[in-house]
Amino acid sequence: MSPDEIITDHLGLIPDHVPRAAAWLGDGSLVADETIVDGLRTRSKPSARLRGENTGKMLVRAGAA
Repeated sequence: MSPDEIITDHLGLIPDHVPRAAAWLGDGSLVADETIVDGLRTRSKPSARLRGENTGKMLVRAGAA
């Protein structure tokens, strides 16, 4: 893929890719990184984000666990 290409240039590949990626997620060979914090009042410090302490998708767990 060249730097000039964008994802919409390859939409036709999605039907083949989704089942393959789902299988990789299922068997653990593809890992989706995520950072989970508890409560809306919890905030990560900007310096922590710059050091890479949170990865992937940032999720906030709301309510009592």
